[in-house]
Order: sequence, then structure tokens, then C-alpha cells
Amino acid sequence: MIAVQNLSVAYGTAQALDAISLTLAQGRRLAVLGESGSGKSTLAMAICGLLPTGARTTGRIGFPTLNAPVLGRDIGVVFQDPAGSLNPVLTIGEQIAEVAVVHRGHTWREAEAHAARLLDRMGIPRPTEALRRHPHEFSGGQRQRIALAAALAADPVLLIADEPTSALDTVVQHAMVELLDSLVRERGLTLLFVTHDIALASMLADEVAILHAGRLMESGPVAQVFRTPAHAYTRALLAARLDLDTPLQHRLPEIGANFTVVTPHG
Repeated sequence: MIAVQNLSVAYGTAQALDAISLTLAQGRRLAVLGESGSGKSTLAMAICGLLPTGARTTGRIGFPTLNAPVLGRDIGVVFQDPAGSLNPVLTIGEQIAEVAVVHRGHTWREAEAHAARLLDRMGIPRPTEALRRHPHEFSGGQRQRIALAAALAADPVLLIADEPTSALDTVVQHAMVELLDSLVRERGLTLLFVTHDIALASMLADEVAILHAGRLMESGPVAQVFRTPAHAYTRALLAARLDLDTPLQHRLPEIGANFTVVTPHG
């Protein structure tokens, strides 16, 4: 569904991405993993056409199975901070319904009924009443579910999620991941999501792409890359992960800055 070929992106003199090439097949799930500043969000925003004005790009992004995909209709996007992606002066019903009106030709009455069904599926209490409320009246976790409902309102075939759980606490993160997993299965979506969370990538993705300083270090099936990482950076990233099995007083390894790219897993 996505074919990225030699994609480079620069902001002024800063090189955000450097000759990235990867593919994502229809129905698969790709996690883009790396440290802050590695170029993960830039890659996601480049694919959905939301790079800021002034970004310089070279290379090609193709959608072999989609005919001229339209953002909002064919591609749904969920951002890291729902407070920044939801309009504070419009009700959530207006914001979700508008997507169905614009991209699916629903009447407003049909679109509002569709929005209520989506909110119910997202686990928002009393969805019909919730349609009349504004974003600030909901918790952070609920706002992210509402943003997900808006992203799915036009029944897209591709969902791009940029750190969809990083602004949530641990319990709410787990619930959000379970919801996202079930929705992807129900709708047969292709999913590309950005994360720095190795555990989340392990749970939710089929494939992983490891970025560092704007370069693709390694890519391939999640189980293969995490079990037998081919690149020193991937090994360092995995070793730096903290979990309940990490020994007390154990000093985490420092990740250096100089890595060369190796041939990724197939």
C-alpha cells in the first residue's frame, strides 16, 4: 500500500530524513521506532502529506493500491496530542460528522448518527449526549478516542498514528492499544504508527523500521528484528529499555551517535 523510495526531508540546514526506502503491504502493521529526533514523525507526516511549509523533500512516496488517495477519506491520521488536533470551539459531534459529510456525502443527520455509533464503539459514555459537548469536557484518554473516531469517520483503508499513546498514563495507554488493535482487525486496516515504545511495537506491529538520525538502520518482521537484531544501534536501543526485569543499580548502556547503515532484514 505504501512504497517509499529514497525519501529525504530537510528543514533549512537540518536533515530530518536521509534516503529512506521502505514498503508496507496492504493489511500489515508497521511500527516506526527510534529515539526522539530520529525522524519518525517527519516520515509519517511526509507519507500523509502534512509536512510544514518550507520542508524540502526529494525521493518518492507511492500508493500502488490506492488511486490518488485523499487525506481524511482514504488515509486517517491520529496525532500525539488530541488537544491540538481537536477544534476547541466546535462540539465533538460536529467534528466527527463533518468528516462523513465531506468525504462520504452523508447528510448531517446521517453523519451525526454515524458519529454517535463511532463514539459508542470507542467506549465514550452516553454517546448521543457526548456529541453536544466540547473537547475540554473530556479526559485526555477520551479525547484521544474521540480523535480516533474522527480519523475513522470516513472509513479509510490506511491509518497513520503518530505516538498515539505517549501522552496517556499507563492504564489508559493499555486500553487505547487494545482498542486500536481491535479496530484494525475489525476494519482490515493497514496501520503505520510512530512510537518510541519497544513494548508497544512488539504488541501491535507485524513489522518494524528502526530510525536513527534520519536514517533507516534496520527493518523487517518485529519478531526477527527484536530477537536477532542485525544492527548495533538496534541492539543498543533494545538494551536501553527499562522493564521489571532490569537489575537494580544496572547502568543503562549509552547509545553513541555514529552508526553505519546495514542491509535491513528482508
